[in-house]
Amino acid sequence: MTPEAALHQFFEGFGIPALAESSVPSDQPYPYLTYQLVVGEWSGGEVNVPVNLWYRTESEAQPNAKVREMREAIGEGGTTVRCDGGILWVKRGDPWAQAVNIESGDDKVKRRLINVSVEYLIP
Repeated sequence: MTPEAALHQFFEGFGIPALAESSVPSDQPYPYLTYQLVVGEWSGGEVNVPVNLWYRTESEAQPNAKVREMREAIGEGGTTVRCDGGILWVKRGDPWAQAVNIESGDDKVKRRLINVSVEYLIP
């Protein structure tokens, strides 16, 4: 599996649709997450992969619970994802997550910006 496909599969593992930020349909139902595909190299160190959680709800509970779920899944020291020729070391970025105000006119849309770091350990 390519590094890009492996990263996508990792994000799909959180039980809601995961979409590259550049390919979100205008009629995408909530909840879902988007991620910015940033690809690194063996010697390039960590790259920041911004992730956005999108919910339409009156409560903050659901998006906050998903943030906690992702934090626990990545763990204190990160987690690894296998791909062709190596692994991706997925880690928590800093700051980990923040609520973002949306100027959509729909006060039920909730967004969380999550900072994920990925180190591409592939030749």
